[in-house]
Amino acid sequence: MAQERLEDVLHEAFTELTLHGDIYLADFAETLSPGLGRGPVKALFKLRRLGPLRVKDLAVQLRLDSTTVSRHVDDLERRGLVVREADRSDGRATLVRLSARAVDLLDDAEVERRGKLRDGLQDWSPSDRATFVRLLSRFVQRDDLAATVAAITYAHPDPRDR
Repeated sequence: MAQERLEDVLHEAFTELTLHGDIYLADFAETLSPGLGRGPVKALFKLRRLGPLRVKDLAVQLRLDSTTVSRHVDDLERRGLVVREADRSDGRATLVRLSARAVDLLDDAEVERRGKLRDGLQDWSPSDRATFVRLLSRFVQRDDLAATVAAITYAHPDPRDR
């Protein structure tokens, strides 16, 4: 057997992480609305984080084509999870926003998700947790997330790190 390299182990870890993510999204989608797919759920998460968006802007955020995202939005709208509304800054454009029902469901899911992540990292020191999130944020080239981690870490230092 060939000697494994760091990149091979990292690839294996990402494959496992992706599998966990796919399972989480599929289970969450089914909880939201039976038969809902993972793709539309990703759109809900983006709308939750970024607020109302045009379909073309949502497509850019999801790195998908507008046709696919339009189908996702149609599905979500039929299920009562998003609402289309006129863009006040451009009357010709339409924005997609979360429905009140979707906001409530995502609020509940966020509490559960945070608990699961806390449980999974409970044996890690606060410093290790912060380092993990900071480095992962850096790896996926999301400096905004890394900056948030730094702000949280410095605003709420944990005495166990001393």
